[in-house]
Amino acid sequence: MQQRQPLLPRFVAKLRRLRHQLFAREPTPAEWEQRLERIVAETVAESLRWIPEQGSFLDVGANVGVYAEGVLRARPEARAWLFEPVRSHFDRCRQRFEGRSGVVVENLALGDDAGEATIWKLKHNPGGNTLVHELAERWRLANAGGETESAMHFRPEVVRCRVFDDYAREHGIERVDFVKSDTEGFDYRVLRGMLGFLERCDPKPVILAELWRADVFPDYAGQMSVLESLYGLGYARVDLSRMNLAQDFLFVPKGREPLR
Repeated sequence: MQQRQPLLPRFVAKLRRLRHQLFAREPTPAEWEQRLERIVAETVAESLRWIPEQGSFLDVGANVGVYAEGVLRARPEARAWLFEPVRSHFDRCRQRFEGRSGVVVENLALGDDAGEATIWKLKHNPGGNTLVHELAERWRLANAGGETESAMHFRPEVVRCRVFDDYAREHGIERVDFVKSDTEGFDYRVLRGMLGFLERCDPKPVILAELWRADVFPDYAGQMSVLESLYGLGYARVDLSRMNLAQDFLFVPKGREPLR
């Protein structure tokens, strides 16, 4: 018979977890934006190698718009479509680009199915929001009772999801130069919803998307199926043999060269 943990230590542990969840301080908006600037600096630099002066790009999972602002600072004449489902992030993003021509900010998630969905928001990491419930639950259970459990405290929010292929047809978007997707495990579904659009594009955009390793991702087969579809559209294969738990990969159409 399994022995239960003594009552007092269990009670103390529960009180500590409750204290973390209720009172541990999340970063202020200013602190978060400063942190984001450091996080996205390399991504911005890579993106600029593929976005011409009067080019265009998609920012899927735009958060508060720090990445897009970095790109537009160097490419002020570029067009941009930003998609952010979390309402508070969207509001800040919209405020950041208010009145700026050529920048569209949408309070939407992108995926392969239209409708409502639940996004799980990390209390202490405003960038750790995922539409993949299995990942949120796995992270929570992996840290249950531990010192990092407060970082795994998720809050749900119902968001709207669109398929980008449909959105592009409605808004007359025929091509873009670059796609950046950062959606905490939902990237493959974002890309699946873009396949029709990508098939029509000529030339096709370079794509920067996050992939997850087979031993930690609940739908690795689905992720790989989408990659095969990209390869079928003319994207060069990427080497996944030494990938980290989760890692950004660049998908470049064959024959496409970075800007000089």
